Amino acid sequence: MDYELASPGVLCSLSTEELLTKIQEWGLDVTEAEAQRFRDNEVDGDTVDCGLTETMVAYLFQGSFKKQVKFNQFVSRMKESSVTLTLQTVSPEDWQPSTSSTSISNENTLRLPASFEIPRFPKNLQLKLDNKEPCHKNPRDRHTIIRVLYEAVAQYTMYPTNSEYVQAVKTLVMKYPFLKDREGNGYHTWHMSLRRKFKSERAPLVDSEAVRRCKEKFGSTRRGQPNKCQRTSQRNVCQGPCVQGEDLLSIDAHLKVLQCQYQRMQPDTMVVHNRMQQTFAWRQKEIADGMPVEDVLKKYPFLGMPTGLCNELGWIQPTTGNVSQRFREGLSCVAAKVIDLTRGKTPLYQLYLDAREEALTDDLPDLDTRAALLFLPYVFKEKLDLFVILGEVHPKTPYPTVQLLQEDWKPVFSRSAPNIVKLDGSEVCRTSCIFEGIISSFCLYFVFNLAYPKHLKNTLIFLQKYIVKIDEGEDQPLPITVTRQINLLY
Repeated sequence: MDYELASPGVLCSLSTEELLTKIQEWGLDVTEAEAQRFRDNEVDGDTVDCGLTETMVAYLFQGSFKKQVKFNQFVSRMKESSVTLTLQTVSPEDWQPSTSSTSISNENTLRLPASFEIPRFPKNLQLKLDNKEPCHKNPRDRHTIIRVLYEAVAQYTMYPTNSEYVQAVKTLVMKYPFLKDREGNGYHTWHMSLRRKFKSERAPLVDSEAVRRCKEKFGSTRRGQPNKCQRTSQRNVCQGPCVQGEDLLSIDAHLKVLQCQYQRMQPDTMVVHNRMQQTFAWRQKEIADGMPVEDVLKKYPFLGMPTGLCNELGWIQPTTGNVSQRFREGLSCVAAKVIDLTRGKTPLYQLYLDAREEALTDDLPDLDTRAALLFLPYVFKEKLDLFVILGEVHPKTPYPTVQLLQEDWKPVFSRSAPNIVKLDGSEVCRTSCIFEGIISSFCLYFVFNLAYPKHLKNTLIFLQKYIVKIDEGEDQPLPITVTRQINLLY
């Protein structure tokens, strides 16, 4: 007796060009640039069948959510399509079961159903969820949710596709909307946690040829690549603000006025502001062309002042407003939670408590704000000692640093904590308190068009997005570490 069986072989057999043709026939208009990304990364039917991540799909169809969604729909339809295989009955004498082939077959055919439902959680946790308590902020409850979700999905497959991961976590946040991430698509941290849970619970697919091919195509290629120059074009400043209405003669005239004002005991702030604004586009072009920090500060001496750096950031990002005020307002909203999250996790915490006991009542809000600013790197599990340096130690980093002039951390929490802001070993400015010093160093990343360093990237992204509220329009989602902490802080 013969039987007909559905098989996913149609998609696997497609070459890259055949896949592009199928996509266009399905109604998705693929540009030549998008098609070239398919060819460059060897994205064929077999690759798609193994499961592209959201990041991979976003790379293939950059800047178009509509195309990304339609492509995912196309893949789902193709996986549902069938070919006819003729199976013949085999006598018991000829049939010899194979454990390995059976398990592989089960993994390929048993998938997560469209009607997948979230099971009930342990009694205590289920009660919290029914009462809409923020369980995702409690690490123990969060781990329990991931464990139960893993056990539910594992009943169908130990190797879920990306779409199945998304289906499971989407079902979770749709049933319990208060568990959504505050940032991004609402389920990114759940998605990554579930993936890691499956990875830790199963043996690696080291013998799978399909997995090996995917690793070769999409694996990290950063090893062996030289480090990028610290001066980068991440904010597209090098494409230049348009320099119009100014030439060398007019710029020289502005610079003479600025130098003259800088020599005065009390410069005319209005004149300085106007001349700095008139030379802004020219100055940004010079910085983008690689002018050394020392030369920039010598030519534009008012950049060596905290107010000058804040004004420069205001021209680079016109929606920024008063940078210092935004820092104070933004940090005051999260100061209490930042301090609570770092309790006992840093030796500075006890110094903060001592400073708080000695402070006047009216000074406590500002003291808490300064403490929160210093403790933020600990919240994101990053290093403060490469950002704020104690004493006469030469920083071993080309990035902006705040060098305290005293030999003790305790005065940092007070109003007076003299410091030097440095960039690439050069002194940029001096400030009287740690708050001004950190704000000035933050501004330097924009003024000199610097990429955030790895050891402070999450902290600086948080300051940019949530404290100063600068949105540069990037399509990339926030790092998962930042998203998790945002869920705890807000």
